[in-house]
Amino acid sequence: MTSTARSLAPQYSIIEVTHSGDVTSADFRNLGREVKALMDSTGIDRVLADWTEATSAPDNIALVGYGETLTQAGLPADFRHAHVWPKDAQARMSLDMWKTVEKNQGHAARVFGDRESAIEWLSA
Repeated sequence: MTSTARSLAPQYSIIEVTHSGDVTSADFRNLGREVKALMDSTGIDRVLADWTEATSAPDNIALVGYGETLTQAGLPADFRHAHVWPKDAQARMSLDMWKTVEKNQGHAARVFGDRESAIEWLSA
C-alpha cells in the first residue's frame, strides 16, 4: 500500500490523499493522523481522497470506528470529504461503505468518477 497526504495550496484549499494497492486499518489510522496534522497546520477543512489505484480498504467494522473517531475529533461544521472511485470493483464496495458511514455521522461526503469533479465540489 502506498498512501500519501499533501496540501494542494495555494492553487486549491484542499488536502489531497492518494491511495494505491491494499489499504489496511493501520495505514488508514496513520494517514488519518497525517491529514489531521495538515488540517491543523493549514486550516484547510476540505479533503480529497483519490482511491483510483486502491485494490482494497479496511473492513466495515473498522470503517464505522473511523467515522466515529472523525466525529469525536471535532471537525468544522463545513468539513467536506470528496472521494474518487477506485477502478477495482471490490474496493468500490468498501468505499461506498465509507461514504455511508461518513454521511451517517453527519459529514458532507460524496464520491466522484474523476478528480476534477471532486475538486470542483470541494471548492464550491
